[in-house]
This record gives sequence, structure tokens and C-alpha cells, in this order.
Amino acid sequence: MHLFLDQGKLHPTSPFDFDKSLNFLKIFTPSQNEQLISGRSLTKAISIKGQAFIFRIKSVGTIDRPVLEYILLSEHPISEDQKYSALDRASFFLSLYDNLQSFYEAAANDLHFNPVIRRLYGYHQVKFLTPFENACWAVLTQRLPVLLAKRMKDLLVQTYGAPIQTQTSLMRSFPEPSQLSLENVKHLAKLLGNPQKAAYLHYLARAFHEVDEDFLRHAPYDQVQKWLQDIKGIGTWSATFILIRGLGRMERVPATDRRLIHAASRFYGQEVDRSIPQIADQYGPWQGYWAHYLKVVA
Repeated sequence: MHLFLDQGKLHPTSPFDFDKSLNFLKIFTPSQNEQLISGRSLTKAISIKGQAFIFRIKSVGTIDRPVLEYILLSEHPISEDQKYSALDRASFFLSLYDNLQSFYEAAANDLHFNPVIRRLYGYHQVKFLTPFENACWAVLTQRLPVLLAKRMKDLLVQTYGAPIQTQTSLMRSFPEPSQLSLENVKHLAKLLGNPQKAAYLHYLARAFHEVDEDFLRHAPYDQVQKWLQDIKGIGTWSATFILIRGLGRMERVPATDRRLIHAASRFYGQEVDRSIPQIADQYGPWQGYWAHYLKVVA
């Protein structure tokens, strides 16, 4: 099968260590088996307005002078708008343009956190590929074991994900909101074996199909949080999770997050739960990065 191709280079904001991004993806349960990692390269499928793409990214630079070569493939011609959208999606997913200098400066006097910085220096947060995928994962993992939630997510990809065939493999993207919003809830319930999860996913699909992602990325934090929590099935914890891990909104962290408390206790001591708001405040708009770094090394 003939594939249309576009290629070029991306220049992440330094310091950027792509190897650390790949290491994170290797252990990130929600996306296991949904991408190919080989050497210093990543291959992953994405879907944009119903058209499937594969992007391949390979590091050819250094941590302080990062350069990524990309190849974008599709079974259909790739317009300039589609190219922009696909590269924006890939870049946002890998947080290529996050400028971590201010974060590292804020951490300079935090002796407890210094070992974490040394270990993860140059790591830019790897998000969920889309905020909608993140929201679906948040719903699927509510009161369910992670492995069962992952099986449900795999079923969604296999059933609704846009396929694209390469010479060596068939890859599928996570479905777009437009795809799931049109699906019959009863069919979703039968597929997942869980009517409540199916209903919540349908609410999510309709909401995300109607919203402009630019609003989610850039509108005032409280406004976006309220929009998320107005969706049936999304509570305070899920909204914060999506804001950080799907949208890169690092302005706030949930002080009662048990995973954060556990991770922070390794470096700040067992009584850290009382101090998390004060420590996080020291990082200002970077407190989400502080929390994410702690969880990654925990």
C-alpha cells in the first residue's frame, strides 16, 4: 500500500532528553502496546478529523542541543493544515516546548528535591496523546483494577481506533470524541461489559466533541476545571488529573493526592502530607512538574 509522507526536523526547548521520554513510555501502563519504541525512536498512530497518521520521531541531537527528525505517514494526501495539526499533537504530547529553566531554578534550593532533578534532568512530561484519551482513562480506572481498565481501553482502540497499515504492522489510534459520540451506548456497554462506564464515556465523547481544545489548553484554570467537572463521571480528582496529564496545566496540584503523598514522603519524610501545599507553592506555576517528577521516580 502506498503511503504519503512528510518529513522534517523539530527543535525542542533545551534541556530535553528524549531517552527519558522513551523510558517513561516503556513503563506507562495506559499506552502499553500502543506504540513502537526502537533505539532512540518512537512510532505512534494518531487520528485527526477521521484521518489516520503515523508519526515517527528519532533523536539526532543532544540534551542541550536537542533535534528530532520526524516522518509523518498517511494513506491519504497530507495537507499543510493536517501536517500542522499532526505535528502540534505530537509536540504537545511530548511537551517538546516546555521551558524547564524556571522550574529548575525554583528547585535549586530544595535540597530534598535535588536528587530527583539530577535523575530526571531534561525530562519533559509525556502526556496522554489527547486530553480525551486521558479523560477516558480517568473514567475507566475509577473503582476498577488498572489491568481491567487497560483491557477496556484496548477494546476501544481495537473497535473504534482509526487503522493505518505500514509495511511491517497495522497500527490504530485511540478513537476521537466524534467517533465515540456517535456510537450507541448499548453497543459500548456490551463491548465493555459495564453499562455505567459506557454511559460516562458517551458523556465524555459528546462534551469533548463540542469543545475547542485551545480553550482547554489556555482558558483560565478555574474555568477549565469547572467545564470538566460539569461532565457526568468527572470529579475533582479526575479533573485535576486531566488538567495536568492531558493538558499540561501545571498551575496546581491536589494536596490530598495519595500517590503524590507517597512519592513525596520518600524525599521529604513521612510527615510531608502536612507540608505539600507549602512546598508546592514554592514552585509557583511549575508545581505540577514538581509533583509529576516525584511520581515518576517513586
